[in-house]
Formats: sequence, C-alpha cells, structure tokens
Amino acid sequence: MKGRDTFTSFEIETLYKLLRCKDEADSCEQKKIRAEMRKIGFYITDFDEKMNSDDFNALIANGRIHISDKLTKVFDDNHKLMAHIVVPQNNMEYSDFSENKNNIGGGTNYVKRGLEPWINDDCEYIILGSFPGDISIKSKAYYQNKNKNSFWKLMHALFGNGDDSKEFLLSHHVALWDCLALCNRKGSLDSNISGGEVPNNIIDLLRKYPNIKKIILNGYGKTRKCFAKYFKDLYKQHKYDIVAVPSSSNTLSMFFHDKLEIWRKEFEIV
Repeated sequence: MKGRDTFTSFEIETLYKLLRCKDEADSCEQKKIRAEMRKIGFYITDFDEKMNSDDFNALIANGRIHISDKLTKVFDDNHKLMAHIVVPQNNMEYSDFSENKNNIGGGTNYVKRGLEPWINDDCEYIILGSFPGDISIKSKAYYQNKNKNSFWKLMHALFGNGDDSKEFLLSHHVALWDCLALCNRKGSLDSNISGGEVPNNIIDLLRKYPNIKKIILNGYGKTRKCFAKYFKDLYKQHKYDIVAVPSSSNTLSMFFHDKLEIWRKEFEIV
C-alpha cells in the first residue's frame, strides 16, 4: 500500500468532496484531483482504479478505510453541512440520541442516530431493516410503533408467545440491526430520508459473530437498496444466504398470512 487507510474525519470529508468532483470531471481534471488526494495520503490504486464516491463510502462501511477520531460531519444530498455528530469508530458503542434539529442554510434538518445491534454468539440469523422509526429511537427498542408495523406479530407467529423483546429474539437465535447508523429524516418514513446516510459497520459485526449464516432484509425497498449500496461485497463472498422478504410495515398491501408464509420459509420453519 502506497498510502494510508486511516484518516481523520476532516480528511474523510475532504476526500469525499474530491471524489464527488472526480465523478464529474474530465480526464485532465481527474489527474489534478488524484494529485490532491495523494497529498492527503490517499491513493486510489490502493483500492480500486475506478473508484467513485459511493465506492469510498462502501470502503468505510466495510472497514477497509478507518476514521481515527470520533467527530464526523453529516451532509445532505446537496453536500451541505447538516451537523457535527460523534460517531463511534466501530459503530459498536452508542450514546443517547433521538434527533438533532438544525437550521442550516435556511432549511431545517433532522439528523438521527439509530439503535445498537441486538445480537449474541448464538445467533444464526440477522434481520436488517433500513433505519428505526422515531418511536423506536425514543424507546431504544426495535419496531415499537406496533400500529404501523407487524414485526412482533410476525415473530410470535413464527416462534410462539413471549415478550416483544431483545431476549425473546436472541432466545431463538435471531439478531436484529439496521443498514444505516445515521441519516437525515423528518418523521419516520423511509421516503423522507434526505441524505446524511452513514452505514452501520455490518462487516465487522459479522466477523465478530461467525455463527450468522443468513441475512434477512426486511423489505424490498429502502433496506435492499441500502444493503446493495453499502454492502455489495457480501453478495460476492457467497458466505451468507442473503434474502429479502416483504416488509413488516403495514403500509405494504399484502395479507398478513401471505407475508408470514414467506418469512416462515426463510427461517426454515415448517
């Protein structure tokens, strides 16, 4: 490796901006941009000659590029600064967070942090969502808006009676997390996510818990898109059975019984 794989949050921000410029630059400008990146200690050839800004985010998500400090900046899709957020280096430790409401550049932004993973050494399945709703964030527990989401109803239909709890899922070897650690979102709908996406470090989590054999994506929409965007390398490894199931959200126009049968099949429950 000619360059480094560990950078400060300021350097990460600078590299990301340079890569965004490179995405739209002609070949002459690209050479100048790459020279600027090398001054920071980042060599594209250490990773992928054809790297773009999305690939750079994926390298961070996969743990191949590291952030040496805990302070990072979150941007919207127009690359305007929304907030400074303290994000743990490995995304495995979390401070209390509900919503940072910022008024920057004349607009109101809602930067939110998700929840910690529910997992232990015995888990064989992990269910991934996109990002928790506001009620779940405030409750510090997954799928708490039970009027609008049938997740716990599905779990009890699959595994029997019990509490809507972390302990219940873990007792059935099921882990739970989300694709995103941070995002800018007003309200709870995935359709309201407007930039500021920071993926969870799912790669490191899977390394730490090697008994996971199946990754179940909760929904065909935002969850599957986020997973494909940030964790596409997992498809290439052929190490995990990766499947998408109908969303547990009640906004999906599907009878509960039909949804249950698809979930039941993926958990190999007869």
